[in-house]
This record gives sequence, C-alpha cells and structure tokens, in this order.
Amino acid sequence: MKRFACLVLALGALALAGCGMRGDLDRPPPMWGDPPPADSPESRGASGV
Repeated sequence: MKRFACLVLALGALALAGCGMRGDLDRPPPMWGDPPPADSPESRGASGV
C-alpha cells in the first residue's frame, strides 16, 4: 500500500510539473473599457522600458 501511495504521489508531481505554460505571458486585454494607447506608460509595463 505504501508503494502504491508513493507511485500515485510521484505520478501526480510529474503531471503537475508538465502542465506549465512556456514562453512569455501576454497581458490580456481589459474586461471593460478601451485598452490604453500603445505609447502610454501603462502599456509599457512597470519598468517603463
């Protein structure tokens, strides 16, 4: 029984580790209202670059 529990935990850990999103995450558009203009500070992010 202990071997079965370890197997289930290992398979669960592998399944969770493999479901991540790769690459850069895109910011979704706003749910309401218009998105800010492309040259505004809000559209450049927190770093301002």
